[in-house]
Amino acid sequence: MGYNQEAYDTECAALARALRTAAEQHKLGTGAIFTDAQATIWGMTSDDPGPGQKYAIHARKHIRTLHRKEPDVRIEIR
Repeated sequence: MGYNQEAYDTECAALARALRTAAEQHKLGTGAIFTDAQATIWGMTSDDPGPGQKYAIHARKHIRTLHRKEPDVRIEIR
């Protein structure tokens, strides 16, 4: 992860990676990502500068990729 990274950043990176993996699937249909990091889930919904911002940007990019490939795809983050 690099220097000056905290557990929150790691959770954000993991969520973005899970979405990237989902976006790389040929046909997904429905997917669920489970995490116990509520702050990470909420942080992924914001473009505001702060911890984990670059991972939030990547996560939304992967979600857009999923929707382009499969307009009816359903991803749940719990």
